[in-house]
Amino acid sequence: MVLDTANLIETKPIRLDRVEIVGLKRTKDDIVKKATKCLFDSKTISDVITKSVIVKRNLMQLECFNDVSAKLDVDSVDGQDKYYVTIKVQECNWVQGHVKILSDTHFDNNPDPKLSTGISFLNLFCRGEKLNVVSDIYSNKKFSTGSISFTKPLLALFNPYLYTTVFKNHYDRNRFGYSFDEYGLNAGLHLSHEYLKLNVLWEGVARDLKYARNAPFGIREQLGLTMKSSVKMTASYDTRDSGVFPSYGSLVQCCSEFAGIGGNHEFVKNELTLQHTFSTILDFAVTGSFSFGILDKIGTSSGTSSILDNFYLGGPLTFRGFEECGVGKKEDGSITGSSMFWRYNTHVHAPLPFLSKKNKLSNLIRIHLFMNSGNVGNRLGNLTKDIRGLINNVRLSYGAGLALNINNLMRLEINYCLPVFYSNNDSIVSNKNQWGFGLLFY
Repeated sequence: MVLDTANLIETKPIRLDRVEIVGLKRTKDDIVKKATKCLFDSKTISDVITKSVIVKRNLMQLECFNDVSAKLDVDSVDGQDKYYVTIKVQECNWVQGHVKILSDTHFDNNPDPKLSTGISFLNLFCRGEKLNVVSDIYSNKKFSTGSISFTKPLLALFNPYLYTTVFKNHYDRNRFGYSFDEYGLNAGLHLSHEYLKLNVLWEGVARDLKYARNAPFGIREQLGLTMKSSVKMTASYDTRDSGVFPSYGSLVQCCSEFAGIGGNHEFVKNELTLQHTFSTILDFAVTGSFSFGILDKIGTSSGTSSILDNFYLGGPLTFRGFEECGVGKKEDGSITGSSMFWRYNTHVHAPLPFLSKKNKLSNLIRIHLFMNSGNVGNRLGNLTKDIRGLINNVRLSYGAGLALNINNLMRLEINYCLPVFYSNNDSIVSNKNQWGFGLLFY
């Protein structure tokens, strides 16, 4: 008979006598004890190994350690084995800063280069708190955007943390006929567990909408200062192996916003996103993505929303072949968005030819084939009729290009696009070439 020695050792009953933390300087003992107390529930060596992983995750969640490692030791005293764990931590510098020169390419940001400066105070009160101060200076403005945020981890079930932010932003959408400044405050709670994430947020914001030169009437009638107070909830289930170039997995995400707790706007806004990716032969990855959104004004006829809250369709990472927000332009040329939309996109990502999977370029650059379809519309009263209206006059485009993975965080696409079905008022890509980069793609 052959005995599995390794398995016998891992399942051997033990009693953990001591947990020692090495390397603490600023962090308080009580928060570290809370993060490591699960170790004392260990009954076997296998339990110690499993719970050491949990402890490391708890400590790294505080974002005040560069590295955490654990070691299990045993001493024999009077013929009895005594087990203890040594956890070695390396604390971060409590002050960190950055200075970057950036150029925003999305429609909702200033297209001019900006100097982004920020400073972070880590482990501020020695229990994992973080204070982050960021300001952006554009080439044509002394001060455009800035925020002060505070984060507090709680070290409990579902890894919760509280956060609050005070912010001021400026957005130039001059080619759409307006710009606006916003000043706001938000506070929220974030929960996560494996593939699940939940974020609940209250936000109060004042927005000053200003018109650009020769702005159409559809924009001018919405000008002025408005207030919005809303509660937002975002829930997601994400099993994808990558958000940039997924090869398998699914994403289910639901975003809801209820506005009307004070302020000028009263509406309910819901958006659902479904995405699934699977791999085929020759390392091809096929992704299908469906999104649907609806915005309903609430209350009586006094319920209102702003063009800043509406849905928009079109852009290099969302609806290729159409200019940014180019679907559903009004007769007077204004782009004011819509209260309903749907979008279905299909993507095929293929590796560059003659390259093996181990080649770094295979993970950085992919051939990209796509088909985009969708439509926009407005809520007129009867939901069934409104949805039927979305099925009519569907927009469709397809094309091919290259997609680039930027540090596993962002995605750059250069595509040749062919719009097939579109309306006369839509803004399509005239020269068939389109490029853009961002954090999300559909």
